[in-house]
Amino acid sequence: MFGNEKMLVLDTPGHTRGHVCFYFSNLKAIFTGDTLFSLSCGKLFEGTAQQMWTSLSKIMALPDETLVYCGHEYTLSNAEFSLSLEPSNAALQSYYIEVKELRQSGRPTIPTTLGREKACNPFLRVLSDEIRSTVGIPPGADEVQALAAVRARKDKW
Repeated sequence: MFGNEKMLVLDTPGHTRGHVCFYFSNLKAIFTGDTLFSLSCGKLFEGTAQQMWTSLSKIMALPDETLVYCGHEYTLSNAEFSLSLEPSNAALQSYYIEVKELRQSGRPTIPTTLGREKACNPFLRVLSDEIRSTVGIPPGADEVQALAAVRARKDKW
């Protein structure tokens, strides 16, 4: 319990070995810290791509209407990176416009929703043909290999 709310602690290594997220099912909210950002995921400081994919998969299993509260406001730069990988994604294009307007007026982009992240976040969309083509991910690569390739690209961004 956290106050009067039931909280599920999710083991989400990847960014660090001991990273956790806090999910409040009654509030339909998750606090993801440095595992999942709007339009990105955390760097792999202590963890592996396999751990990060497993962690992101746990989060993706939650309802689409789940509000995502991440640890940092990086959405605008993450949107620019995401568009460089998947420029024809209409949902991403629309979100980018919204993010720019919010940030220009000094307002936060967080929370976002898990449904929006599934539609726009390249780290949750590693099966996208456009992302795979842009990054040069081989056709037979699995999700973990694709995530590692996208993360490596982001690390150089």
